[in-house]
Amino acid sequence: MNRALPALTLVVTALLSACTAGIHAVAAPPAHTSTASTHPACAKLPDDVLPHSAGQLTQQHSGVYCLPHGQRVDVFLTAGKSGRWQPVHASGNGVLAPANTGVMTAPVGVTPAMFMGATDGTAVLTSTTPSGHRWKVTIEVTGH
Repeated sequence: MNRALPALTLVVTALLSACTAGIHAVAAPPAHTSTASTHPACAKLPDDVLPHSAGQLTQQHSGVYCLPHGQRVDVFLTAGKSGRWQPVHASGNGVLAPANTGVMTAPVGVTPAMFMGATDGTAVLTSTTPSGHRWKVTIEVTGH
């Protein structure tokens, strides 16, 4: 046992040295700050259902979404106990332009809307129900 103790001590010391030798303080990368845009990063639109659409939004979605310039976003708000959704309004000085496929008839209880990314910028889509429920999504159009 006398011979084993110094060997065990040597192995433990070597392991501890190896484990602590690789530890160095690593500074976190600086947070990206840009004065060019004060808007939060936009997310990819949820998958589309209709052809030629960049994505689809429902009353379940909120937040900020990206829409490439010239692409279309579809909105389908389904009526529930709170009543039928009012037509979807787009603010943003022409950032989004109303679009129409010309062939779609919405199911009963669904308020549809389609918008094309007309110019780079920010637009806000909103709608309300008679009982006061509100829906709001921000769209960032980029890529012109």
